Amino acid sequence: MSKNSNAKFAKREIYPQLLDWLDEPEIVAIAGPRQAGKTTLLQKLRRDLAARNVVYVSFEDTDQLASFSHSPREFIELYLKEGQKTYFLFDEFQYVSQAGKTLKLLFDEYPQTKFFITGSSSLKIREIASFLVGRIIFFNLYPFSFAEYLGCKEEALHNLWLKFNRVFKNFLSGGEVVLPNILLEKKLTAAFEEYLTFGGYPAVATSEPAKKKERLEGLIETYIEKDIVKHLQIGNFLDFRNFTTILSSQIGGLINYSSLASDVSINYREARKFLGALEKTFVIKLLSPYSSNKSSEIRKSPKVYFIDLGLRNCLSENFGEVRLRADRGELVENFVCQNLFYRKDTSGLNFWRTKQGAEVDFILKFQGKIVPIEVKYQDFHEAKISRSFRNFLKGYEEVEKGVVLTKNFSGLSKFGNASLLFLPVYAV
Repeated sequence: MSKNSNAKFAKREIYPQLLDWLDEPEIVAIAGPRQAGKTTLLQKLRRDLAARNVVYVSFEDTDQLASFSHSPREFIELYLKEGQKTYFLFDEFQYVSQAGKTLKLLFDEYPQTKFFITGSSSLKIREIASFLVGRIIFFNLYPFSFAEYLGCKEEALHNLWLKFNRVFKNFLSGGEVVLPNILLEKKLTAAFEEYLTFGGYPAVATSEPAKKKERLEGLIETYIEKDIVKHLQIGNFLDFRNFTTILSSQIGGLINYSSLASDVSINYREARKFLGALEKTFVIKLLSPYSSNKSSEIRKSPKVYFIDLGLRNCLSENFGEVRLRADRGELVENFVCQNLFYRKDTSGLNFWRTKQGAEVDFILKFQGKIVPIEVKYQDFHEAKISRSFRNFLKGYEEVEKGVVLTKNFSGLSKFGNASLLFLPVYAV
C-alpha cells in the first residue's frame, strides 16, 4: 500500500469482524491481493490498540526479515512485557522461511501473545495454516467493495446504498422488505460507472482521475509481471502475460482450457497452471456450475471473473465510457460476482446453465437455501423475468426466493412458489 494513499480513511467491512477475534487465542490470518489494503488495516489496528503492547513488523523489510529469521524466539522475547499480552502484527508473513512451522512454535511457547498475519497469496497462507490446524482463523481482504468505494466518495451515496442493501439482506433472511425511493440517481450512476471502469484498488480509487490508469498499469507491472511470476515460479513470463490478457476478454464466459492453451501456444497443463496461479493470487475467480445431476445441466466447465474490474480493463486496454461499451453487460455481471464474493455471508456462489444454453447468472447459497440471481442491466418499467429464469424456477420448485438486478427498477413479484425481488444492480 502506498504511504500516500488516502485509503486509511476508508471503513473496511471486515474490520469489525477482526475485532471480534481480538481477545481470542487463535492466530488471525488475512489474505488478499497486493495493494488491497492489508498494511493499512494492520496500521489501523495498531493505532486502535495503542494502549496495549503492540508490535508491527513488515517482512518486506529485509532487515526485519533477517533478524526474525535468525532467531524467532529471541525476536519475540525482545518485545514481551511482564503481565501484559503482546499483539504481533506480521505483514506479508509468507516471506518467512518455514513460516507455518515457525508460527506454530511461537504460538505454543508464548501463550501471552496474539498474532495477526497477512499474505498476498492464498496458496502461501494455506501452506502456513497446514501447521496450525485449530489455531488459526481466516479472513480475505479484497479491493474496495462498491459500498466501501462509495464511503470514500460521499457519505450520502453510501447511506443510500445501505438502504438498498438492507432490502437485499432482509429479503434473503426473511426480514421486512420496504422498497426505498431511488434518489441521487445521476451521482450514483456516475460513481457506479467509475467503479466499473477503474475498480476498487484503494490507491486507484482514491487517486485523481488523471492518475488512475497509470496506477493500474503500475499494479500490473509489480503484481502480475513480477510477484506472481517470481513467487509461483511461472516459467515463461510473456506466455503468462499474454494468457492473462486473453483471459481479460472472456469475463463471464465458460473456460475452455484447450482453446486458451491454443491461443497462447502453450499446452493444456500449462493453461491450468496459469489459471490456478491467477486464482490463488486473487486476480480471478473461477465460478463452478450449479447442478443437481440433471442430464441437461452443465457440470464441469467453470466461468471466469476478475476480482477487480480496473485491473481487468487495464489488461484489455479499454477504459471507454460504460454506456458506449460493447462489453457493458459483462462488466456489470462481473461487478455482481465480485461484490457477492467479497462478503463472507454470501460465499457460496455458482452459476446455472443447461446444455441447450438456458442460463441463470448466479446461484447464491444463503442459510442453506439456493437463491437464483439474474443480472439485467436494462431499464425496467415492470416486474418481468427471462425464459431461462422461469425454466430454473420450474425445474427447482423448492426455491422460495429469487432476485433480478436491474438498471433502475425496484419491486416485488411472484412466480409459482417463489417470491421475487427486483433491485438496482448496485444494491449487492
